[in-house]
Amino acid sequence: MVPLIFGVLNQQSPALTAERWNPILHYLTAVSGVPLVLKMGPTVDETNAMMARSVFDLMFTNHNFQSEFDGIGYRVIARWAGEPIRTVIAASADSPVRHLRELEGKAVAFPSKEAFVGYAVPLVALRSARVNVSEVFAGNQEGAMAQLKARRVDAAAVNSRFLSQYAEREGVKFREIYVSEGFPELAVIVHPRVPAATVDKLRRALIGMADDPAAAPVLARVKFRGFAPASDRDYDGVRRVYKQTGQ
Repeated sequence: MVPLIFGVLNQQSPALTAERWNPILHYLTAVSGVPLVLKMGPTVDETNAMMARSVFDLMFTNHNFQSEFDGIGYRVIARWAGEPIRTVIAASADSPVRHLRELEGKAVAFPSKEAFVGYAVPLVALRSARVNVSEVFAGNQEGAMAQLKARRVDAAAVNSRFLSQYAEREGVKFREIYVSEGFPELAVIVHPRVPAATVDKLRRALIGMADDPAAAPVLARVKFRGFAPASDRDYDGVRRVYKQTGQ
């Protein structure tokens, strides 16, 4: 059987992404009987372009909720389990900046213009507060936080889950300047060309992972709770924010 291509949004470097996702995909392949192979572009833009060309049979993302991808027909079959994700605009722990308005004219790092939690949500917040910042695009969340850690920017916008993981891994502390409302974790989406029977096997394997003792070592290694049921309607709020930014 020809492996299905599973794309992953560039939140981290390709090496760190592979370290996290290959064990997950190996598990899903073993349980579902559907071979999966990880693939992504070197940048967010290139990964999104691959999605636009229907390269991926499945993908872990929320960029598909931008209007430009509506015609492809990807649909949600599960989501990353856990609490809702939130945008955090963070500054260094010793920064004098404590409020959004104090970012006026300052440099703020974002993962990319396509990022939802990392750009669309904070952009709406900054516009609402009538705060203008100097935008610095770092390629992914890892890059945005690295810019802040190196003090090349005054603040960085990332998702709450990633911020806590990064702070723990790097042994650094940050101050939260802004925290958004909650949005569903990133979705696993499937291309309409994938047969319904295959989709059903993969959905059951994804959702069953959280309660499968055989998956426990994988979940512990990647610090992950598994996947939860989800549908396209769960992401109406994501579409709303993208539309507010013109995406």
